[in-house]
Amino acid sequence: MNSQLKIFFLLIIVGFTYAKDTYTISGTVQNEKGENLKKGSVVLVSKTDGSEIKKTKINRKGEFKLKKITPGKYQINADAEGKGSLPVDIVDNDIKDLVVIIKNSDDKKIDTSENIAVIASEKTETVQALDTPLKTEKTGDLLPQVRAFDQVDKLQFEDQFFEYESNLRVLKNQIDSLKSIVTAFEKKQTMPNISRELLDLIKVPEFQHRIELKNGTVVLGDILSETGSSLVLKTQIGELVLEKEMIIRRDKHEEPAPKVVFLGDPFINIYPDRHEFSGRIKNIGQRRADFVRVLSSLYTQTTKAAGKDSVFVKGTRIIYDSGVIADTALDPGQTATYNFPVKIEGRRKVQYHTMDINWNETR
Repeated sequence: MNSQLKIFFLLIIVGFTYAKDTYTISGTVQNEKGENLKKGSVVLVSKTDGSEIKKTKINRKGEFKLKKITPGKYQINADAEGKGSLPVDIVDNDIKDLVVIIKNSDDKKIDTSENIAVIASEKTETVQALDTPLKTEKTGDLLPQVRAFDQVDKLQFEDQFFEYESNLRVLKNQIDSLKSIVTAFEKKQTMPNISRELLDLIKVPEFQHRIELKNGTVVLGDILSETGSSLVLKTQIGELVLEKEMIIRRDKHEEPAPKVVFLGDPFINIYPDRHEFSGRIKNIGQRRADFVRVLSSLYTQTTKAAGKDSVFVKGTRIIYDSGVIADTALDPGQTATYNFPVKIEGRRKVQYHTMDINWNETR
């Protein structure tokens, strides 16, 4: 059993040692204008004895590929709308991106010394050229030829220069993992449930006065004492002594709140068994008044109660957080009418009445 394992490992080592003793030559065949030629053949010839080593056809993109070539010195002969050749040496790397230039078919002589091979290997990039001098007929031929912009080779969609499928899979896995982390984080950030009773325990200071100073500072507090030149103000941070000459305005501070008032005196229809009241009210406050109700009480000459009743006014329809739906709210500046009777109790003689307005503030 041990001898079999040794032979197995020896075969693996030998396989890695001689894993690659042949190489690949690939490139394109172009005319003098830099255009890829799509029809023709490419032959690899040994420089040593001139024998043909490998032959292949040019594909529709003007590319060719020669596989399983052993190290040595070779020459590439291309036949496509003309002829062209290119020397190439293989040492220990694949040779890629060769460009074989084809002369026009009208030219009888092919000068291979004008072909330049640009060999891009995995380690280094070298430029090979023949030692023969460049032959030119005119001085203008010494200038480099600039390829027209519309003739520049463009990368086709199917010819990506990187492996994107595996990268997309890794990126998708990372995004899915990030989504799960964000979802777990959001679940932990939910707002705590605070009951109404707990909010009522939080005491918010209510100050009675708003004092504006000459420097633009506004102070809220309660006046504890006052002299001819100063006053002592109780604020949220403690007692504060202010000189009166620094005060430019002093008002009674009121928090924004609803305030519903009667618009004029009510109109009363008096009957033997009842009094009917009608009129208008208005919310002159800065917040909405909810469940607005008008109340009326009847009294005798000796201040005994002779009757009492009330009515909710018809205003804005509101859906409250508790699920209650009502149309008895008045927005700031909104008016409403009321009309309701108050029944007289026990044949009592009514001498006067009182009117009142009740409302709630629901935020």
